[in-house]
Amino acid sequence: MEIDLIDRKILAELQADANLPNNELADRVGLTPAPCLRRVKRLVDDGLIKRYTVEIDNKQLGFNLSALVEVTLAKHTAQAARAFLKTIQGKREIVGCHMVTGDCDFILRIIATDMEAYRRLIWEDLHALENVQKVRSSIILETFKDQTSPALAAGVNTSSSSWTRMK
Repeated sequence: MEIDLIDRKILAELQADANLPNNELADRVGLTPAPCLRRVKRLVDDGLIKRYTVEIDNKQLGFNLSALVEVTLAKHTAQAARAFLKTIQGKREIVGCHMVTGDCDFILRIIATDMEAYRRLIWEDLHALENVQKVRSSIILETFKDQTSPALAAGVNTSSSSWTRMK
Protein backbone atom coordinates (compact mmCIF):
# COMPACT_ATOMS: atom_id res chain seq x y z
CA MET A 1 0.00 0.00 0.00
CA GLU A 2 1.35 3.41 -0.94
CA ILE A 3 1.20 6.13 1.72
CA ASP A 4 1.71 9.71 0.62
CA LEU A 5 2.10 12.98 2.53
CA ILE A 6 -1.67 13.63 2.60
CA ASP A 7 -2.30 10.15 4.08
CA ARG A 8 0.34 10.83 6.73
CA LYS A 9 -1.29 14.16 7.56
CA ILE A 10 -4.68 12.46 7.86
CA LEU A 11 -3.22 9.84 10.20
CA ALA A 12 -1.51 12.47 12.33
CA GLU A 13 -4.67 14.58 12.62
CA LEU A 14 -6.86 11.59 13.50
CA GLN A 15 -4.34 10.36 16.04
CA ALA A 16 -4.49 13.76 17.73
CA ASP A 17 -8.31 13.85 17.58
CA ALA A 18 -10.23 10.84 16.28
CA ASN A 19 -13.48 12.76 16.68
CA LEU A 20 -12.49 15.38 14.11
CA PRO A 21 -15.35 16.09 11.67
CA ASN A 22 -14.50 15.22 8.06
CA ASN A 23 -14.92 18.83 6.87
CA GLU A 24 -12.37 20.07 9.40
CA LEU A 25 -10.02 17.17 8.68
CA ALA A 26 -10.22 17.95 4.96
CA ASP A 27 -9.37 21.61 5.61
CA ARG A 28 -6.39 20.67 7.78
CA VAL A 29 -4.89 18.31 5.19
CA GLY A 30 -5.67 20.43 2.12
CA LEU A 31 -8.43 18.38 0.52
CA THR A 32 -12.11 18.78 -0.17
CA PRO A 33 -14.39 16.64 2.00
CA ALA A 34 -15.24 13.85 -0.49
CA PRO A 35 -11.65 12.84 -1.37
CA CYS A 36 -10.67 13.14 2.29
CA LEU A 37 -13.45 10.75 3.31
CA ARG A 38 -12.40 8.30 0.56
CA ARG A 39 -8.81 8.36 1.84
CA VAL A 40 -9.90 7.77 5.43
CA LYS A 41 -12.09 4.85 4.30
CA ARG A 42 -9.12 3.39 2.36
CA LEU A 43 -6.86 3.74 5.42
CA VAL A 44 -9.47 1.87 7.47
CA ASP A 45 -10.07 -0.79 4.78
CA ASP A 46 -6.31 -1.34 4.38
CA GLY A 47 -5.94 -1.82 8.14
CA LEU A 48 -3.73 1.19 8.81
CA ILE A 49 -6.44 2.67 11.04
CA LYS A 50 -7.29 -0.20 13.35
CA ARG A 51 -9.92 1.50 15.51
CA TYR A 52 -11.14 4.80 16.86
CA THR A 53 -10.85 5.21 20.60
CA VAL A 54 -11.47 7.59 23.48
CA GLU A 55 -8.84 8.58 26.02
CA ILE A 56 -10.36 8.32 29.49
CA ASP A 57 -9.22 10.14 32.63
CA ASN A 58 -8.97 7.12 34.92
CA LYS A 59 -8.48 9.23 38.04
CA GLN A 60 -11.91 10.78 37.57
CA LEU A 61 -13.30 7.23 37.56
CA GLY A 62 -11.53 6.43 40.83
CA PHE A 63 -8.53 4.56 39.41
CA ASN A 64 -5.70 6.37 41.18
CA LEU A 65 -2.83 3.90 40.84
CA SER A 66 -0.99 2.81 37.70
CA ALA A 67 1.83 0.29 37.53
CA LEU A 68 4.00 -1.70 35.18
CA VAL A 69 4.37 -5.28 36.33
CA GLU A 70 6.96 -7.78 35.12
CA VAL A 71 5.81 -11.40 35.27
CA THR A 72 8.13 -14.39 34.91
CA LEU A 73 6.62 -17.80 34.37
CA ALA A 74 8.08 -20.96 35.90
CA LYS A 75 7.49 -22.98 32.72
CA HIS A 76 8.26 -21.58 29.29
CA THR A 77 5.82 -23.48 27.13
CA ALA A 78 3.06 -22.36 24.81
CA GLN A 79 0.53 -24.12 27.05
CA ALA A 80 1.76 -22.25 30.15
CA ALA A 81 1.66 -18.92 28.33
CA ARG A 82 -1.88 -19.59 27.04
CA ALA A 83 -3.07 -20.50 30.55
CA PHE A 84 -1.56 -17.30 31.96
CA LEU A 85 -3.09 -15.15 29.21
CA LYS A 86 -6.50 -16.77 29.63
CA THR A 87 -6.45 -16.03 33.36
CA ILE A 88 -5.50 -12.37 33.05
CA GLN A 89 -8.12 -11.66 30.35
CA GLY A 90 -10.80 -11.53 33.04
CA LYS A 91 -8.97 -9.00 35.21
CA ARG A 92 -10.32 -5.55 34.37
CA GLU A 93 -7.43 -3.80 36.14
CA ILE A 94 -4.95 -5.34 33.70
CA VAL A 95 -5.29 -2.95 30.76
CA GLY A 96 -2.19 -4.00 28.83
CA CYS A 97 -0.19 -7.18 28.40
CA HIS A 98 2.99 -7.52 26.36
CA MET A 99 5.07 -10.64 25.79
CA VAL A 100 8.67 -9.44 25.93
CA THR A 101 12.28 -10.53 25.69
CA GLY A 102 14.70 -10.06 28.57
CA ASP A 103 14.52 -10.94 32.24
CA CYS A 104 10.75 -11.51 32.34
CA ASP A 105 8.13 -13.04 30.08
CA PHE A 106 5.31 -10.47 30.22
CA ILE A 107 4.91 -6.83 31.15
CA LEU A 108 1.47 -5.85 32.35
CA ARG A 109 0.04 -2.36 32.64
CA ILE A 110 -2.28 -2.25 35.62
CA ILE A 111 -4.67 0.46 36.74
CA ALA A 112 -6.23 0.06 40.20
CA THR A 113 -8.41 2.15 42.48
CA ASP A 114 -5.84 2.24 45.27
CA MET A 115 -2.90 0.41 46.84
CA GLU A 116 -5.14 -2.13 48.60
CA ALA A 117 -6.84 -3.13 45.35
CA TYR A 118 -3.44 -3.32 43.69
CA ARG A 119 -2.05 -5.49 46.51
CA ARG A 120 -5.01 -7.88 46.18
CA LEU A 121 -4.47 -8.20 42.43
CA ILE A 122 -0.75 -8.87 42.81
CA TRP A 123 -0.83 -11.17 45.84
CA GLU A 124 -4.20 -12.89 45.62
CA ASP A 125 -4.52 -13.14 41.83
CA LEU A 126 -1.13 -13.05 40.11
CA HIS A 127 1.00 -14.77 42.75
CA ALA A 128 -1.73 -17.39 43.17
CA LEU A 129 -1.39 -18.54 39.56
CA GLU A 130 0.28 -21.93 39.42
CA ASN A 131 2.89 -21.05 36.81
CA VAL A 132 3.87 -17.55 38.00
CA GLN A 133 7.41 -17.69 39.34
CA LYS A 134 8.15 -13.99 39.91
CA VAL A 135 6.27 -10.68 39.90
CA ARG A 136 8.12 -7.37 39.97
CA SER A 137 6.24 -4.06 40.12
CA SER A 138 6.99 -0.46 39.29
CA ILE A 139 4.39 2.08 40.37
CA ILE A 140 3.92 4.87 37.85
CA LEU A 141 4.29 8.19 39.67
CA GLU A 142 3.56 10.43 36.69
CA THR A 143 3.24 10.00 32.92
CA PHE A 144 4.92 12.52 30.67
CA LYS A 145 4.42 10.86 27.31
CA ASP A 146 1.95 8.20 26.21
CA GLN A 147 1.27 7.92 22.51
CA THR A 148 0.08 5.24 20.12
CA SER A 149 2.46 5.67 17.17
CA PRO A 150 6.01 7.00 17.19
CA ALA A 151 5.78 7.91 13.52
CA LEU A 152 2.88 10.34 13.86
CA ALA A 153 2.88 11.79 17.35
CA ALA A 154 5.50 14.47 16.76
CA GLY A 155 4.07 15.53 13.42
CA VAL A 156 4.57 14.43 9.86
CA ASN A 157 8.12 13.73 8.75
CA THR A 158 8.24 14.09 4.98
CA SER A 159 11.85 12.96 4.67
CA SER A 160 11.33 9.51 6.14
CA SER A 161 11.83 6.80 3.54
CA SER A 162 9.99 4.33 5.76
CA TRP A 163 6.75 6.08 4.87
CA THR A 164 7.23 5.57 1.15
CA ARG A 165 5.73 2.11 1.24
CA MET A 166 4.07 0.34 4.14
CA LYS A 167 3.07 -3.33 4.20
